Amino acid sequence: MTKLKFFLGTCCLIVAAAFVVSCQESVDESDHYKVPDWLKGNAYEVLQKEGGHTLFLKAVELTGYRDIVDGKSILTVMAPDDNAFQAFLQESGYSSVEEMYQSNPQQLKKTIGFHLMYYAYDWDKLVNFRPTEGDGATEEQKAQNAGLWYKHRTRSQDGMEDVRGKLNGVDTLVTVYHYERFLPVLSNKFFQTKGIDAKSNYEYFFPKSQWTVSGDGFQVANASVTDQAAVITDNGYLYHVSQVVSPMETIYKTLKENPNYSDYIGLYDQYAELTPAATETSDNVGKVVYTLTHNGLPNIACEWPVTDYRQMATLERAAYNIFAPSNQAIARFFQNYWTAEGGYRSLSDLDPLITQYFILQSFADTDEPVFPEEIRGGKVETAFGTPININPDDVDDRLFCENGVVYGMNDMEAPAIFSAVVGPAFKDTAYQCYLYTLDKSELILSLASDKTEFVTLIPNNRQFLQNEPSMRLNTTTAGRLLEVYSDEDGNYVTMGQGQTRNIVNMHTASNIAALSASGTQVVETNSPFNYWFVHNGQITTNARFNEQLNPAYDGTPFVDFHEIQNAGQPWSNGRAYAYDADDLFSEASGDGLEHLLSVGNDKNYAYYLFAQLLQKAGLVDTKSSTMPSLASMGNRMVVFVPTNEAITANLEKIPGAAKLTIEADGTLSGAPTSTQKAELANYLRHYFVSSLMNTITSYPYPGSSFQGKFLTMSGEDLTVVNGGQTIQCLGSSVNITDKYYGLPFAYSDGCMQFIDGILLSDEN
Repeated sequence: MTKLKFFLGTCCLIVAAAFVVSCQESVDESDHYKVPDWLKGNAYEVLQKEGGHTLFLKAVELTGYRDIVDGKSILTVMAPDDNAFQAFLQESGYSSVEEMYQSNPQQLKKTIGFHLMYYAYDWDKLVNFRPTEGDGATEEQKAQNAGLWYKHRTRSQDGMEDVRGKLNGVDTLVTVYHYERFLPVLSNKFFQTKGIDAKSNYEYFFPKSQWTVSGDGFQVANASVTDQAAVITDNGYLYHVSQVVSPMETIYKTLKENPNYSDYIGLYDQYAELTPAATETSDNVGKVVYTLTHNGLPNIACEWPVTDYRQMATLERAAYNIFAPSNQAIARFFQNYWTAEGGYRSLSDLDPLITQYFILQSFADTDEPVFPEEIRGGKVETAFGTPININPDDVDDRLFCENGVVYGMNDMEAPAIFSAVVGPAFKDTAYQCYLYTLDKSELILSLASDKTEFVTLIPNNRQFLQNEPSMRLNTTTAGRLLEVYSDEDGNYVTMGQGQTRNIVNMHTASNIAALSASGTQVVETNSPFNYWFVHNGQITTNARFNEQLNPAYDGTPFVDFHEIQNAGQPWSNGRAYAYDADDLFSEASGDGLEHLLSVGNDKNYAYYLFAQLLQKAGLVDTKSSTMPSLASMGNRMVVFVPTNEAITANLEKIPGAAKLTIEADGTLSGAPTSTQKAELANYLRHYFVSSLMNTITSYPYPGSSFQGKFLTMSGEDLTVVNGGQTIQCLGSSVNITDKYYGLPFAYSDGCMQFIDGILLSDEN
């Protein structure tokens, strides 16, 4: 290189350097490029500059969180000062941060991690987080459920641990993964949205803290926020808190570590299972890790309600509420409710389904934390929709947990579902089959309602087994299953929901207060157009009552019944009874009324002559055994049938029957002319009331709603009067016969009532 080139190069470098210096000076002096005053460094640097946070920052360093707080990770920091941290150390039994770290490094890491929240939350987001709408939320959207997204993900996390539990039904040693804890942030908006007082309800769960919030402020678990606005840092937001925020545990761990609730957790753990964890961490690369779950019960052992970090709307709001009975409460309740005579002598004897209902009754039916004022106001129900009837002031343990709240009680009343008319199924092993029937039907909750009075019949296990087809409760590897015998393959198969609903509805009534011990009573069951008939202290169903029409039947359809009481008293929402039939009460089934009247060719049938008149009139298709002009698919008919005796005494008065004769043996002979046939057919239509022309909600019987004026198939009016015991048509009045107690023969397609005369017009 020549000297000239070297000189020119050197000059260029000097000039370039001077130019850079000149530009830098101009940038620094420019307002556009000047570093904003509100950027004070990252969270670690800001706390260093402020001073007074030496202990917290030392703990951050010892627990490995400095790279996060002092780096580029976006986060929100809740920072206690040295006075607050020193008080925490003394309360925990340590003289220094270093001592706590050496003694219990995991606990210190959990504690510090609980002060470090994922993501950057400014003041507005902590007051009223909007996980769905985000920063673009309108004022109207912000007013919806304001403040109820109240908890946020922190870096506080337990390490993985080896746990022995059921994996696919087999006891296995696996590694359990714990998700990060969520930190509750309770704002004034939170309580305003709920419509309850902030101070009293907050301090109910945090008695060692005071509610100090005014305006649109908030508190963090047990600590007050001493700022009036968020401190903005290079990597997020910083808030100063009045004390160290103690890391909360799950409801499960909180109760598990309290010996007063060992029986309750013991019942809960009967359903413990291990489920593969859904994690986004690198800790489990190449290794399957699990979470502890409880099949069929709320997963109170998992830190997250869902294990997808993207479902923020659920993660930041969902909470469990549990009204947990202590060992003392369970022992007292067991002693008062169950008896040795009922087959349950200890908690371990309880059927698993009973245990499941017992536990589920202790959960509130809401996905957000409930407070004592809401309970006092009657706004809280169990998971089954029954009322929470506790006095919050009598609650011994008031626990705000990481995933919900606990009301721990040393006394408890019978859960509503146990004290309702389905109670016998829970109290006595003799009714276990019906317990599983109730459960499978999904009608059990409605039968526990205190808004309706019920009368229930409770069938026993023997009646299920002796039923046709036979039914049983079978224990399998999948649990206990209600099964029914199948003729198709000669084996038992799992019962369907429809079958169980039919059984439950046939054993339930909601229109009476009690079964009568004397006289005659008709009870409409919850199975439409199916009835219980009660006579002089005995009971039957219309399906069994119908058997009397078979000439070969020589028994009685009625059986004894007796009331099942709850410690000598009726149940909370009605009465329950047992009945002495060999098998189950069931709905009317089979060919139905149309078929019955179409094939009435045996003179011994009580409806024989009426059925024969229908055939003589051409109203019956004998090939298909149907009555096409009277009955059609889906319609329901009510037929008032004159007895054989009534027709015999009045045959000559019946229009179109002039050529018909009743022989000495009781059979009907003769054939009408075509004109007489049409006349007879039109006359017989007077006895038919069809749902095609009328609204039929019940069949006729004494006291039935089937009263008043109806249009017959002939087009004439028929009126039911005298409490359902008399019909009027064609100007005549005829009574229901008392031969069958005035009760109807009810079928799936209609009803037949016997009358003691025939309908006659003035001309007759």
